[in-house]
Amino acid sequence: MQFGGSDVARDREFAELLGPLIEPGFRLALAMLRDAAAAEDAVQEASFTAWRKIGRMNDRGKLRPWFLGVVANKCRNARRRKWVADVSLGVPEHLSVPSTEEISLRGTDLRRAVARLRHDDRLVVVLYFYLDMPLDEVAAVTRSSTGATRARLYRSIRRLRPDMILEEALR
Repeated sequence: MQFGGSDVARDREFAELLGPLIEPGFRLALAMLRDAAAAEDAVQEASFTAWRKIGRMNDRGKLRPWFLGVVANKCRNARRRKWVADVSLGVPEHLSVPSTEEISLRGTDLRRAVARLRHDDRLVVVLYFYLDMPLDEVAAVTRSSTGATRARLYRSIRRLRPDMILEEALR
């Protein structure tokens, strides 16, 4: 993508392209990291990466899956950094204090069940159901084929159903 000549015009055009993607990017990051501050950091880092690499994009129609893929990668990196910090500090998971966002995310049975999914399964569920992305865009974000993404989505849904039934039975 080529931008206008002046810095101001280039900044404005970039903001118009990326602006509508910030909120879905934040929702994705919040679902992956379950921490608002970390999600904001991930989206900010992804935005900076997008600013640096937007010139390589040839098709504006692929900007959304590309940007959300960058957000997902930044979240994966943040999770790795957190894991390394937790391992090196020896802080057990049960001693960490949950954020208010994590508590509200787990406010319903469905959200609790989604939170129990493995990271990659949760990513597909969040992109498809929460962000209403088409399956081919979800596949692009997760760097897998559409068929593999569809299979992961169906397996994730099957994993959610027993949790939902169990939650309903416990009431």
